[in-house]
Amino acid sequence: MNKKQKLIIVIIVLAFLALLCVLFGVSIESAMAFSAIVGVPATTVNADENSSINREDISESVIQMMPSRTPLDTILRNVKKSVSAKSQKVGYYEASYKPIEDKINLSATGIGSSISSPTLSNTVASSNQLTSIYVKISNPDMWRKNDTLLMQNLNLSGKRGSSRFGDSGSFEEDVMFYVFAKEDCSLGLKPIGGMLGKLGTDFEDKYIVPSFLKTTKIVRLGQAKSELSITTEPFAIYPTLSHQYCQNFMAQIEESTFQRLTQKEANWGFSNFEAVNILSMKMEMELSMLFGQQGEITQGNDRTYFTRGITRDIDTILEYGKGSDDRSITKDQYSTWIKKVFDGNNGSTTRVLFAGSGLIKSLSLVDEFQKNMLAVEKDATLGIDVRKIHTYFGTLNIVFAPLFKNAGWEDCGLILDIEHLTKHEFVPMSVTDLDLKSSGQKNADARVIQEVSCLTLRYPD
Repeated sequence: MNKKQKLIIVIIVLAFLALLCVLFGVSIESAMAFSAIVGVPATTVNADENSSINREDISESVIQMMPSRTPLDTILRNVKKSVSAKSQKVGYYEASYKPIEDKINLSATGIGSSISSPTLSNTVASSNQLTSIYVKISNPDMWRKNDTLLMQNLNLSGKRGSSRFGDSGSFEEDVMFYVFAKEDCSLGLKPIGGMLGKLGTDFEDKYIVPSFLKTTKIVRLGQAKSELSITTEPFAIYPTLSHQYCQNFMAQIEESTFQRLTQKEANWGFSNFEAVNILSMKMEMELSMLFGQQGEITQGNDRTYFTRGITRDIDTILEYGKGSDDRSITKDQYSTWIKKVFDGNNGSTTRVLFAGSGLIKSLSLVDEFQKNMLAVEKDATLGIDVRKIHTYFGTLNIVFAPLFKNAGWEDCGLILDIEHLTKHEFVPMSVTDLDLKSSGQKNADARVIQEVSCLTLRYPD
């Protein structure tokens, strides 16, 4: 995906979410007010005997560090639900509801006279008045014999309510058909209502098949069984098995014995470095959960798994702007987006938009956006400050995603249905003390922070 594209990405996902938050005895301001030396051993750590990270209660801690810096991670931990993984390789199922819409299969070459000769269009003429027709459709698995369907926006002769082929005038109407036969990709269709045949012909008291194009939209309606029917053809959607890898995220803090005994000008202790490390780890995890590439590397008997970011499961992309540096959003674009976000998919009526700074700027220039937007408020469920947009279709919670700029997504957004997102934890966030002195490795104390986890999507429409 071109990172320069201006995209709003809609993903509809089913989820159970996790709470794993870490409590620190240090303010964010003091934790961040320092100059760091990156990439060297952490022997400059000052000891702090009162570290607030505790291996026994870390999963119950609920105070979060800089929640707005990693909004996705904050939300997942605040909802307090997670799924335990049996291994680092997670199997999960993607499924959907029975489709409603279909289209004509453009590979059809027949004239529509039989089930083995389906057509892709029809043109009514005095010599071609059909009371039934066979068409080839694109998604045969969604259809059963005795279904009914609509062909939308067909052109009928005459007047609405008394349409007859050959009469003067015309109008558009959705015409219902009955599926009297089905074989492979072919459906046998009989019009129920619509347009009567031409006067003076054998079809004047029969409904005939109107003209339709190969681009005609088809919408499935309910089944219509006869009076004596007691059974029907079963329909089942079998979920598709997919796999995701839980990545082993880890951070380590060390303090040398000599450094612990050295007097320091700044009151900078072990817990401060724990806070900084966990914040850094959270940002790294957030980026991996969003943009990571799934894979694995094997070296001897050791295997490393890489998790797949949820942006790689995108199904729906909405673009904005006119290209180049034009990132303007029109009122029509905004209204269309809101409709597409909520309409015609499996999701709930509340979504979260994780937005880059460029996208927020562009949205802020849309009058309709400003009118619908409420003041910033803390969402008790999400555990983060949001701006809410209330529409007829649903509520959109807007969250600023600072890390999008680092990933080249400053002008992009990601819309998630948080209720439909699943976090899998092979190893929940935990802290392990390492005894480096007894093992003879180092004259230092060490602590490892670890989480092995991943995200999965269901119903990604």
